[in-house]
Amino acid sequence: MNSFESKETETEQQEIKKENGQTASPVSVPVSVPTPKFEFEIPSAGPDFSATFEFEMAASPQISSELSYSCLLIPRFSDHYLTGDITTDLLTWMKEICISYGWRLDAITIRPGYLQWVMSVPLTANPAQFMRITRQQSSQKIFEDYPRFKIKNLSSDFWAPGFSVVHGNRLQSMDEINNYILQIRKQQGIT
Repeated sequence: MNSFESKETETEQQEIKKENGQTASPVSVPVSVPTPKFEFEIPSAGPDFSATFEFEMAASPQISSELSYSCLLIPRFSDHYLTGDITTDLLTWMKEICISYGWRLDAITIRPGYLQWVMSVPLTANPAQFMRITRQQSSQKIFEDYPRFKIKNLSSDFWAPGFSVVHGNRLQSMDEINNYILQIRKQQGIT
């Protein structure tokens, strides 16, 4: 058969057999597609509550058109702690931001002094661009819902200048995080 000839499909063959008076038994192929489940529960949080939320999405191999990054931001002021209700809201906002821009949130850690997450983005995504979007969107939501942070912070950015983005799908180590925080605080003149 050359590329210009057509091949009859199984359905077409069944219709032809019916027209010729022959009986054709229907073909049924059971298909089972597992649905990924995502369950999340947050225990009651006290004022000093901080949380680490790590979750795995569907157990499928990473699509070759994506890259994973471990990202880290710290509050602009060292006494603006990410504790209490803001941890729950940050988790929700980060999920919304990632879904809105076509990114996949793979893991997130929220501690009093920093926000760290791992996400997968399309190959065409620029780290500076997705960090700028994340900073702007999360800062806006923090200042709207937690105006106490706006009293001291006169800028429109809740986060300290700079960010840490490391290629890979693992969270950064405590040494890497502490070194980053120390570097940023020195640049701010806070240490």
